[in-house]
Amino acid sequence: MIKPSFLDSPRLEFIIAGLIAIVSVTFALSAWRTSVVASSAGDASRKGIIDALKKQASTNEDWRRTFEQAGYAETYATYLAQVQALEASSEPAATDQAANLRKYLLPSLQQLANPLATDSKYKKADGTYDFQMLFTDLEAQSPDLSGLKPEASFQLADRYFAEQRWLVVASVLLAVSLFWLALAEVSGKRLRLAITIIGAAVYALGLGALVVIEVVFVLLRGGVL
Repeated sequence: MIKPSFLDSPRLEFIIAGLIAIVSVTFALSAWRTSVVASSAGDASRKGIIDALKKQASTNEDWRRTFEQAGYAETYATYLAQVQALEASSEPAATDQAANLRKYLLPSLQQLANPLATDSKYKKADGTYDFQMLFTDLEAQSPDLSGLKPEASFQLADRYFAEQRWLVVASVLLAVSLFWLALAEVSGKRLRLAITIIGAAVYALGLGALVVIEVVFVLLRGGVL
C-alpha cells in the first residue's frame, strides 16, 4: 500500500484550516484594537478642544476684567485729580465740593478700581498702570484653568491617530494572509503547500507589525494604552 504524501494527507488541510482560524481571530482582534485606538483618539481630541475653549474663555474673561478695572482706575484718577485741584483752591465752595467728592464719590470709584488703583505694585514709574501684571494675577487666581494643557491632549490624539493608521496597514496584511490561505484550500495539490507558506509568512509579517506598532506607540504615550 502506497503511503500518501504530506500534500495528499488531510494534515495539510487541517493545518490550513487552523491557520485560517488563527488569522481570522487575529484579524478580529486587530479590528477591535483599531476601533479602540480610534475612539481614544477622538476622546483625546475632544478633550483638547474643550480644554482649549475653557482656557480661551478664561483668558477672555480675565482680559475683560483687566480692561474694566483699567476704565474704573482712569475714572478714579481723573476725579482724584479734580478733587485735589478743588482742595488747592482758596474758595470755600470749591473746598466743600472737594470734601463731598472725597467722602462720597472717591471711595466708590476706588473700590471699583481695586486693586489696580489701590495696590502700588500695579503702578509703573511713569504713573501708568501695569495691565499685564494685573492680567497675570487674575490668571493665577484660576489654577484649575491655568493647569489645562490642550496641547498635550492634541499631541496624544495625534499619536492615537498615527497608531490607528499603522494598525490599518497591519490589518491589511492579515486580510492578505487570509486571501492566500483561502486560496490554498481551493488550489491544486502542487501549489497548496507553497501558497500556504506564503499565507503563513504574510500572517507572521502582519502579526509582527501589530506587536511592534503596539509596543512603540505605548512607549511614546508613556505607557498609556
